[in-house]
Amino acid sequence: MSTLPFSERAPQDLSSRAVYVYGAMVAAGLGYFLLDLPVQVTDSYGNMVQAQQGTLWDLIYREFYQRAYLRPLLWAHIRVLLDLAGNSYFWTFRGWHVAQVALLIALFLAVVRPRGATAAAAVPVGLAALVGMHTFAGTIREAFPVNTFMTILLCCYGAAAISLGPPRWWRDAAAFLLFVFAALTVESGLLVWVVFVAAWMVGARGVSRWGIVAQCLLLAGYFYLRFVVLEVGAPGLEERSSGYGFSSRNPADLIASFGGNPLPFYAYNVVSSVLTIFFGEPRAGVWITVRDAMTRQEYVTATSVLALACTLGTLVIVGYVWRRRREWLARRFDRGDQIVFVFFGVTAANAVISYPYTKDVIMSPAGIFFAAALTVALGDLLRKAQTAPLVPAMASGALVMALSTAWAVAAVAAHYGLRYAAVQTRAEWAYVDAWFEREHQVVSEPSALAMKRRLQDEAVRLHPMRPPLQGDWIEWLEGN
Repeated sequence: MSTLPFSERAPQDLSSRAVYVYGAMVAAGLGYFLLDLPVQVTDSYGNMVQAQQGTLWDLIYREFYQRAYLRPLLWAHIRVLLDLAGNSYFWTFRGWHVAQVALLIALFLAVVRPRGATAAAAVPVGLAALVGMHTFAGTIREAFPVNTFMTILLCCYGAAAISLGPPRWWRDAAAFLLFVFAALTVESGLLVWVVFVAAWMVGARGVSRWGIVAQCLLLAGYFYLRFVVLEVGAPGLEERSSGYGFSSRNPADLIASFGGNPLPFYAYNVVSSVLTIFFGEPRAGVWITVRDAMTRQEYVTATSVLALACTLGTLVIVGYVWRRRREWLARRFDRGDQIVFVFFGVTAANAVISYPYTKDVIMSPAGIFFAAALTVALGDLLRKAQTAPLVPAMASGALVMALSTAWAVAAVAAHYGLRYAAVQTRAEWAYVDAWFEREHQVVSEPSALAMKRRLQDEAVRLHPMRPPLQGDWIEWLEGN
């Protein structure tokens, strides 16, 4: 039996129960800030208008024939919530958003499943990494109006929970349905396949061999449907802006620089996506911390603290792998090993599918598994430190103190980001007509006009702004 603090069956001792209480508190805190955020104008209102046209099945059918993207269930998700909303868009969409976040935290705890006091002590740092990771901070704010990337995060953690559980016939069926739903929601949903296969490679048998075969057939079927039957294709350089070096470049600049040979740009995106998980830089392809240090002599910023947090977290994870190297070479993997291995697999695959352009939220599946792997590795480090000699124990203590402090700052910044987004969104709705004029958009359909008036009313009058956050640390965050 494994002696590591993460196992198949965790006893429900006091520390285990405390972990779930703490998780509920984290979810409640995020929910409080989310319920201050109105439904956005950009990326939400237009999609809501589009999703309400025709029947649900007509909408799904149309989305199978879009150029560059194959996301029919994303639009079906929006339409179902629209039908449920009636005339209360805020509570329906934002309420569902809060429920998604609570479910994600519950799945995080179900995946890491800590056992004992040392493993439980690692969970607050792991949750801080989950919330404070830059890939998640953008994800939690970005809604279309359904938080699509959050949906994929739920699918990825759900896949891990299915894989790491005991063999059951229904897990194969659940894995089948989960892949279909995720893959037809957004392209990063294909990472569900990576979770299943990576977990199976290191001994997780929640999904059987035939279940893995079915997953591979589904993946092949997806590519055949997308590229041969529907000829949807993939995004090109002209699709959107992307970071490169010290700045973000628009499609025209990208085509001018890489139109003749985009492979160097694609390679840059893949490498940048890996580095942003392990070291917190570059951000969306832009080396922000390096640029600020070189051009502004600014060294202690929110981005540099996050880079420190990611780097220290990577050090802890690498140290865990080193301590477990003999077991890994002998292919003796326990649950903690499986979680860390899945993290590496998801990060590599997530970076590959990010080749067309870099964006923090695209790497959010890798980000949430970074948090899970860090929780496993930190729990093991704390357990080892209890019996270590004085000097190594003190070094471990210093590392844990720096790690937890950096991730605490990152988590606070994520909460502040929600409050800042709420201020911006209310300002957009207050002057929404001027925004439409600048964007050269005309809203004339009666149903679209009624929706606009209702959303504006909910944002400005029915849910007014809470008192602003104040303090020197707020000024520091605003300056970064």
